[in-house]
Amino acid sequence: MLPAAVLALVQTATAAEVEYHVEATSQIMPETVALDLRGRVDGERDGYITTVARIDPTGTWIGRAGIGIDVFGGKDGVDLKLGLFLGGTGDLTESSMLGRPTAGAEVLFGVGIGRVYGWYRHTDGFAGPLEDRLTEDELRLGFRITDTVKVHGQYLIYNPGDQVLRGGAGAGVEFTF
Repeated sequence: MLPAAVLALVQTATAAEVEYHVEATSQIMPETVALDLRGRVDGERDGYITTVARIDPTGTWIGRAGIGIDVFGGKDGVDLKLGLFLGGTGDLTESSMLGRPTAGAEVLFGVGIGRVYGWYRHTDGFAGPLEDRLTEDELRLGFRITDTVKVHGQYLIYNPGDQVLRGGAGAGVEFTF
């Protein structure tokens, strides 16, 4: 009886609908081109785990990992995601490149109609001392080419702590497995 129960549990676990997303975006900033790399795992029960790494060669780097829930399940129509993150941010122009820890929350509101989708994401947190806010506002418009490939354009404004606001437009690609 026990081997049959274990076999049923393994079959259930392997049948779970887990999606893996990998994306890269090139962000044209006022003085340079930044690279934004992201990974996300969407769970069967509308939870997600995400990672983000952004490098602006003339200024800052940002890296974070987060968890959250997809309130409406990410289907066509309206999408709402709520999450928390931990990470770091630093200055590439300093010789040590050591960063400050960051922590915060994100809210994403999106709409999908057929192959076209768009969303607005706001991230708010703190970097290092609690006086240094870390915010990002991202507006994205994308198109699903196939079930596994999407392309997008986006506009991003971020404030990595005590830096002045930085922002720019970009384009990227996302793969789903």
